[in-house]
Amino acid sequence: MPEQAFQPEWFSKPGDTLRTLLDRRDLSPAALAECMGRDASVIHGLLSGSVSIDDSLAGQLAGCVGGSATFWKSRQQQFDKDLRRIAEAVPTEQARAWLKTLPIKDMVASGWLPATDRSQDTFRAALTYFDVNDPDEWRGRYAEFQNRFSFRTSPAFESKVGALAAWLRQAEIQASSVPCRPWSAAGLRARLAEMRVLTKATNLTYVIPRLRALCAEVGIVIVFLRAPAGCSASGATRFLSSTKAMIVLSFRYLSDDQFWFSFFHEIGHLLLHGDRSTFVDGDAADMTEKEKEANAFSETVLVPPERHEELASLRPRAREVMRFAVSIGVSPGIVVGQMQHRRMIGPQQLNFLKRRYGWDEIQAAVA
Repeated sequence: MPEQAFQPEWFSKPGDTLRTLLDRRDLSPAALAECMGRDASVIHGLLSGSVSIDDSLAGQLAGCVGGSATFWKSRQQQFDKDLRRIAEAVPTEQARAWLKTLPIKDMVASGWLPATDRSQDTFRAALTYFDVNDPDEWRGRYAEFQNRFSFRTSPAFESKVGALAAWLRQAEIQASSVPCRPWSAAGLRARLAEMRVLTKATNLTYVIPRLRALCAEVGIVIVFLRAPAGCSASGATRFLSSTKAMIVLSFRYLSDDQFWFSFFHEIGHLLLHGDRSTFVDGDAADMTEKEKEANAFSETVLVPPERHEELASLRPRAREVMRFAVSIGVSPGIVVGQMQHRRMIGPQQLNFLKRRYGWDEIQAAVA
């Protein structure tokens, strides 16, 4: 009786092999893109599995990272075969029900998933995106959010978890391709003052590259990523490994006070709460002790403790707010945000002192 060929109950993307080769050769995705004469988005697509290896790409990969063109084409064919078999093993109704919990339209519009009219193709693309074999594995991976978020009792709970998971996963995909030095808590603390100085800058094309560089020096990759519909997160933090942390910020409120408070809040999680949890912050997050501690950390960085009493007595006058902001070395918008947070003024007062951002500006700075 002939032996049956081994058929694994999982799939492995060609991008997994590519990432291993890049690490082995100490080659960045940006350097690979330059070598291949391709846009960086193509390389990220290869790594995530959203871009298939055709004859042209196979030849370029062979020339830049090794292996033969035949090897890379065979690698793609084996992946397609395994993925098709695994996807077909999932009952159609289960697959469709899972897809309904994901922000597919936004994911396609953002380029996270390829556009297709076939639900089976979308299902296979979603499995690849999340790197899971079926919806049950996906739920297991993101189960921690079911116990940590106040929206868990909402009828639309699964859809909100789906949107949050899609956002976090995209941040992981982007962060995994960005090199940085090993994580250093001491190094991060030593750079807090330099990071804080950036709060006074008004131009994001100046701020973002410098903030990214400072973070990379201490083992943090910072990702700026607009959240899809249904995801109310303003920021999140997690360790991708023992030596690499990720912060993702959504610019949800498009104002400087919220941006900087969220950034230092996430920094607080990294310094105070170790590397075993994922922290997601936004309207739906429960106010746990750790969230309170991260809030307090952010407030302390933005307004020195010895100036808190002076802040508490500050009158809601634009000139006084600006004078105080200059004296402590932050933007006036941050002071307004702190006054609103402390309920010294209403949520609509003095907002003209805040720096407002537009998505075109954000995307230009991030690029």
